[in-house]
Amino acid sequence: MPEQTVIAYLAEYRDARATGDYDRAISIVFDAIEQATTNPTARLLDEIRGLHQPAAA
Repeated sequence: MPEQTVIAYLAEYRDARATGDYDRAISIVFDAIEQATTNPTARLLDEIRGLHQPAAA
């Protein structure tokens, strides 16, 4: 998946979460899971996981 597409998905995911559109957020996560299972180098799921990790000091 091209980097611009990953960035667009992440922006859409963050917007969906911020506005409370959890159906859309879950749909994006399912797309990321599908990408990860069909393409081991896909990083969208890793990026989404990273959004929910606390930052190291």
